[in-house]
Amino acid sequence: MARIGGDSGRPHRPAFVRVGHRAVLIDLNALYPQTPHHSGTYHPDGLQIRKVATGVLTEWGLSEWGEWYGKVTYTLSARDRQESVTHWVPAWALRPADGPGRVRPDRR
Repeated sequence: MARIGGDSGRPHRPAFVRVGHRAVLIDLNALYPQTPHHSGTYHPDGLQIRKVATGVLTEWGLSEWGEWYGKVTYTLSARDRQESVTHWVPAWALRPADGPGRVRPDRR
């Protein structure tokens, strides 16, 4: 089946780029924003979402509209529980774990 779209057949860079295993910081506050006019109460056994977590970046994925997402595995914690989570995180919520700056996908 032919592709439908207005790209005129021009070549595209790869939509997925593997990067090995890179340590990153994930801003969970930005990734899971608090709802406006929040009225919940503190629960000491709840998920610890209001922090920056360390994770492992293994791949970049380009959305159909050109935004980069990193495939990241990190741990979400609660008081007596920890769960490993792997999902696509927007590039703007990621930072390199080894210093300042931004994590950048390979610009091929």
